[in-house]
Order: sequence, then C-alpha cells, then structure tokens
Amino acid sequence: MEKPNVESITGLSPAISIDQKSTSRNPRSTVGTVTEIYDYIRLLYARIGTPHCPNCGKKIEKQSIDQIVDTVMDLEEGTKIQILAPVIRGRKGEYTKLLSDFNKEGFVRVRVDGEVFELTDDINIDRKKKHNIEIIVDRLIIKEDIRSRLTESVETALRFANNLVLVDIVGATSGRPQNER
Repeated sequence: MEKPNVESITGLSPAISIDQKSTSRNPRSTVGTVTEIYDYIRLLYARIGTPHCPNCGKKIEKQSIDQIVDTVMDLEEGTKIQILAPVIRGRKGEYTKLLSDFNKEGFVRVRVDGEVFELTDDINIDRKKKHNIEIIVDRLIIKEDIRSRLTESVETALRFANNLVLVDIVGATSGRPQNER
C-alpha cells in the first residue's frame, strides 16, 4: 500500500498487530504459539475487561486510603480485624531473607499460607511449593477512636505490598479474608 497524503491523524486508538515469524524447520513452531496469543489476549482483556471477585462477585476497583478506612470503619463496633500486607502471592521459594528484613523493619508477626508465626521463630517454608505470605501490620478492634491508627496501618500495608491491603476479620466463618482491597 502507498502512504496516504496526510500529515497527521488524531483520535485513532492503537491496534494490536500480530507479526508472522519467518518459517523455521522446528516441528513445534507454529505461526502464533499459544503463549504469544495468550499474551495478546491477556493484554487486551486487561484494558477492556472489568475484574470481579471470584468469591462474592463484586466489582474490583481501585480505592483511596480514605475509602478503605471508611469501609473498615463501617464494620460493627467491637469487631476484631487484622491489617495485612500480602507481600508474596502464589510464588515458590523459602523467603528467609525477606522475613528477616521484615523483622528488622519492626514487624512482629507474619501469616504464611493462613498460619500465623512470630518473625523471631524459625519458620520453615518449602521452597518447592507456592506460598502466600502476608505481613501482619496491625491488629485492631473497631471503635470510633482508631481512625488515625487504622489510616497509618493501611498506608504501611499499601507501601510494603505494592498497593494491596488485606483486612482480615478475626473469627469470620470462612478461612478467607472478608475484605480485600
């Protein structure tokens, strides 16, 4: 095709193009491998899709610190909660250095695969299995006068966990946290 006689075009969104590779003699090589197509589809749905919680079906959306604090403060007074920073989610490894670093930062407890440990304890983590590791930032009871402490705890969790925070309602019936933001 010839180039059009235009200097500039505005308002057009970018398009996805899949480039066909040159032919090779490898029998496992195809025009578009499954992984390449998966990457393009994942990119496409990350931009146009709307994520929903697989447990409750609610829409997942970004919230400000004030919105998170307001949601937590709406819980019934006297409810015991834990503010958690999910630092490892579904990855393999031992993470001994990571845990010792958090101990040096001043944290006391960690939850590894749902089980709570003191950071001073000798924690054995199987490096061949996938793990979820959450640092317990704070444990609180919902009252009117905890708003500033709750805000600081949420900010700390967001800073250490790449803008994620878990609010675990202690004593909830299921093993999963009730609120994840």
